[in-house]
Amino acid sequence: MNYSIEIGKIIEGALKGDSVKIQNYTKLLIDKLLVDGEEKTAQKFSKLMAGVESNKLSPSGLSSFTNTIPVDNESRIALADILLPAENMNTAILSGKNQKELEEFVLNYKTADKLNELGIGVSNTLLLYGPPGCGKTKSAQWIAKQLGLPLITARLDSLISSYLGTTAKNIRVLFEYAQRMPCVLLLDEFDAIAKARDDANELGELKRIVNSLLQNIDAMSKDSLLIAATNHSDLLDRAVWRRFDYKIEVEYPDVQNIYRLLDLFINNKFDLSIKNKELLSYAFQGCSGATIEEIVKKSIRECVVNNEEFSVRNVYAELFAFKGFPDEHTNKKAYQKKVINYLYKDIGKPFSYDTIAEILNISKSQIKPLMNCEGGSENE
Repeated sequence: MNYSIEIGKIIEGALKGDSVKIQNYTKLLIDKLLVDGEEKTAQKFSKLMAGVESNKLSPSGLSSFTNTIPVDNESRIALADILLPAENMNTAILSGKNQKELEEFVLNYKTADKLNELGIGVSNTLLLYGPPGCGKTKSAQWIAKQLGLPLITARLDSLISSYLGTTAKNIRVLFEYAQRMPCVLLLDEFDAIAKARDDANELGELKRIVNSLLQNIDAMSKDSLLIAATNHSDLLDRAVWRRFDYKIEVEYPDVQNIYRLLDLFINNKFDLSIKNKELLSYAFQGCSGATIEEIVKKSIRECVVNNEEFSVRNVYAELFAFKGFPDEHTNKKAYQKKVINYLYKDIGKPFSYDTIAEILNISKSQIKPLMNCEGGSENE
């Protein structure tokens, strides 16, 4: 059956008397009908929608939805932020493995009609975990962008309350809100509300929160999309893991993706040769995408502020400072020795004596005496 998600949501809204849900999913159905060439049916539904909306004084659909974000009763702060499809310009640059896994999750939702016909159902929950700054939030934004859906991101500062029972209530209200229109619900920093219930340092309120979370995930319609992201997967309650159909460990970017990130962050504003970007890609190994962005932007900012010409040496200087190398100006020899050992011994290829000498702006003959080792041969 085609359009099973939209029809199911419209029926669900009708049974619950939720006119906002009915209108939001009817609009999505009209959009899909137009894409599939079903213009007559789309026009028929559009006329019905126009008739309903003309009889109402208050706005309906997405605009009213964004204006009615639920708030915490005590603080009156919104429980979520909304990123609309038209505003979603984010790009996720991930490893080939991670990219393939995300594409599979998106394709699973796009083929919902076929899956529902077979009685299999859609896998609608995704858990993203891994080190900080590796692209978990951007991955959720990318998924929402691919599906053309708003991204609703829970705000932990308002979701979590000091009042007994309020956090559990806020979670329920947020889930109910997110199911009133086609969207992706993102629970970032997920471990804050999904921590293991056997933690001896936690009070009974934690169990109430996790129980509420599990109940809301279980009660969530299979037509809705839920993404959770955490830097601390080891802290999650075991029962939480079982609620997610897809689980993706987001990795540090590899050399090829670091190159793409450098292109993205420099954005043709400054001239770096292909060779220099390739070398930087090796030097940045083990860094998160967020760290790479911070270092590149800081190196550019320093040049602009000091009215200096930007060069690849500025990026290296910020990278080495981030790694805690000795200060070049106060202990130049220790700095040079650290850089040489890092590039030549720790990374190795493609950093030859010639390349390192160029980065440090010293002669090739100075490198070997500075190395913190005996002997050694040149990496030519």
